[in-house]
Amino acid sequence: MAAGHAESPIRFLYYHAIELYLKALLRLRHDVETIREEYGRKILRLVAEAENLGLVVADEDRKLYELMGDTDAVIDSRYIRTGSKTSPTIDALSRTGQGLRSEVGRLLQKAGVGVRL
Repeated sequence: MAAGHAESPIRFLYYHAIELYLKALLRLRHDVETIREEYGRKILRLVAEAENLGLVVADEDRKLYELMGDTDAVIDSRYIRTGSKTSPTIDALSRTGQGLRSEVGRLLQKAGVGVRL
């Protein structure tokens, strides 16, 4: 999963989209202030609560969420630093983002929220 800096802005946008999809699902149960204060950008907490709301997480996606939560991968995509690091591929981020978009959309529709898929 090693890569150079050229893809960092793309990675950052995928990371951000993934976070926003998770937060969209959490809005079924929590208000914005609660999400900001209790979950913030803590991806593993967001995923755990999303699972409580019915999100099914595939093994590949869980590995990516763990990378996002347990390493500096997200911050490194925003603030470029030199040195060795582990980053997911753009394809892996795309698969997780697309799957998350579909699953969150399905769960929101099931809850009666208008969603454009």
